[in-house]
Amino acid sequence: MEPTPTPEAVVEALRRVLSSAAFHNAARSSALLKFLVEETLNDRSDRLKEYTLGAEALEKGDSFDPRTDPVVRAEVSRLRGRLDRYYETEGRLDPLAIVLPRGTYVPRFHQRTASLAKDDGARSIHGMKWAVTGAVVVAFLSSVAAWMTLRTAAAVNRPLVRLEVELKSSGVLGSDVGTDVVLSPDGTRVVFVSRDAGGHAHLYTRRLDQPVATEIRGTEGVRAPFLSPDGRWVGFWADRKLKKVAVDGGPPTVICDAPDLLGGSWGDDGAIVAAFTRSQLVRVSSAGGSPGVVADFAGESITPLWPQVLPGGNLILFTAVGPAGPNMATIRVLSASDRKIRTVVRGGTFGRYLANGYLAFVNQGTLFAAPFDLERLQLRGSVVPILDDVSYSSTFGYAQADISRDGTLVYRRSPGGGQFVVSRVRASGVADPLIAKPAHYGWPRISPDGERVALTVTESGVESVAVFDARSKRVERLGTIPSGYGFPLWTRDGRSIVVGGPRGLATADAGGRSISKTLVDTRAIAVPWSFSPDGRRLAYYAMGASTGFDLWTVPITDGADGLHAGTPEAFLESASFEAYPSFSPDGRWLAYSSNESGTWEIYVRKFPDDGMKVVISTSGGHIPVWLPNGRDLLYENEDHRLFVVSYTADRGSFHPSAPREWGQTVLGDTGVLANLDISHDGASVIALMPGTPPADEQTPNHVTLVLNFFDELRRRGLQ
Repeated sequence: MEPTPTPEAVVEALRRVLSSAAFHNAARSSALLKFLVEETLNDRSDRLKEYTLGAEALEKGDSFDPRTDPVVRAEVSRLRGRLDRYYETEGRLDPLAIVLPRGTYVPRFHQRTASLAKDDGARSIHGMKWAVTGAVVVAFLSSVAAWMTLRTAAAVNRPLVRLEVELKSSGVLGSDVGTDVVLSPDGTRVVFVSRDAGGHAHLYTRRLDQPVATEIRGTEGVRAPFLSPDGRWVGFWADRKLKKVAVDGGPPTVICDAPDLLGGSWGDDGAIVAAFTRSQLVRVSSAGGSPGVVADFAGESITPLWPQVLPGGNLILFTAVGPAGPNMATIRVLSASDRKIRTVVRGGTFGRYLANGYLAFVNQGTLFAAPFDLERLQLRGSVVPILDDVSYSSTFGYAQADISRDGTLVYRRSPGGGQFVVSRVRASGVADPLIAKPAHYGWPRISPDGERVALTVTESGVESVAVFDARSKRVERLGTIPSGYGFPLWTRDGRSIVVGGPRGLATADAGGRSISKTLVDTRAIAVPWSFSPDGRRLAYYAMGASTGFDLWTVPITDGADGLHAGTPEAFLESASFEAYPSFSPDGRWLAYSSNESGTWEIYVRKFPDDGMKVVISTSGGHIPVWLPNGRDLLYENEDHRLFVVSYTADRGSFHPSAPREWGQTVLGDTGVLANLDISHDGASVIALMPGTPPADEQTPNHVTLVLNFFDELRRRGLQ
């Protein structure tokens, strides 16, 4: 019989686990494990029920209802994965293991035998870190060169090598939407997107045995690159067209027109499958031509994203995003020949079939993998978490990760899992926290009385709209808003909130006391942004069938039963994307952002529009907000810094000054999504700030390169 461990031994085992890299920045898993262990040691294991864990361990309070909130089940599943990962790697020699069996919330404590604790020499992904900086660059190049020479050797169980690499260029790594760094199929080269000082994106390439990257000319405005099967060509999106260019350079070639690109994949037969719209997957020859529709999901209320052509060319793996968003998406396989579709993963996004017969996917920043049967189109074993710090987009469903055919992995880390804190930031640079506990917050908007902040909160993959009250310091979720709706905007009286979603705009009571109702039915995603000063007109942007996001306004009346909308009127429809239409304090001007120049910039037009526009920003710009003084316009640039432009307006003309920096603060990176709002006195902004210490964040051009990744999957028992 196994001896019962002493409480002191259990406490020491808990300390080891909580101080490990597997639990670093995992506040919820740490709090949950500590609660479970302490309650068990104190003979209170009978209290370990779903309600108690939610209300107390996860601090949901007495109002927690496990019937409608799955947070406990989701977090316990994550905790089990972290424990497994810890004892397979850092804790393999620990004399005592904390185990959380399935079917119960009561932990067990097992003494480990010498055979169980034996170190087999395998290196975990978190176990070997090699920082490639300064003096060790030569060592890095030598190691990679040696690896490239010996990579064809029949090595089984090769040690994992993790390299921290700076991809230097004339700009900063990153683009608007899509994976920024991709690998050639043979794993010898990276291709990446970098923004110059003016905010324009360009393609660069670098062989892994070379010290410098080379710009691929003619790729300005690039987004979402992907490589041909032979690694000689790069497909990409720019100027509303799908293009290709040789990795060794040369003029790019237009393949076809493309209103957008949310994923492309180049098959072995020379055909490219891509997501150009929010409802269709198309196929087009890489030699050029007209795209043909492979599948149309307009009638199913799902958006097909990030396709991958599987070996043979007939099967297409893709992410199907429904109204609940990418965190609740499914990964499906489409047969191009008979149009049959099979779901292979629920609760995952950015699925990728790997050359060693595995399926990898991402859920909320964790990379999972499992063996996959390509003939039966089903998983062959358990799904295992592999990495828990992968940068990903909870809005568009892509991950900053790529895996080559030889088992090389490149990814960008997100140490805080994309979490933020909410702060009041002043022009002096001082940031006072309003919500100090990091979480997946988004879209902060200040109420008319300045005492509340509406925002989105994503928890266990489910996004909801919530209201933070500065007086009570409480965050209350609004349970009356339908799934898939967010982007909150306060009405002028502060009693209601307008939200946007997959079929238009709706209104909800700000106190959560009544069911939301439809305001504008656009039958496509729409996002509210600003009211005119008198509250009689609402500006929003909506997805057009072939024009991307366009700007609209709609007359608004306020009756006894709430807001009513008149007939929507197009303000600006173009081939470019436009967003964030913001009424000026006097209602005579509309500021907005657009990518018509190839990068996002801020523009101002007269309202109603007379066809004239004024460019405000000079090096990229998002999210325009007018200061209430009637003299200044604030916006965020591509580096997430704030700039302000002073202006005068007379006789129908708008005259802006040169932009100047507002404060010295760098806001949290939310991509193209809103992360700030201006206070009513104009002296501060409410902003999302990074939820992790600066020392934990990757530098702007930093990526993590993992060699022998397939061997690690085998060591993890994924057979």
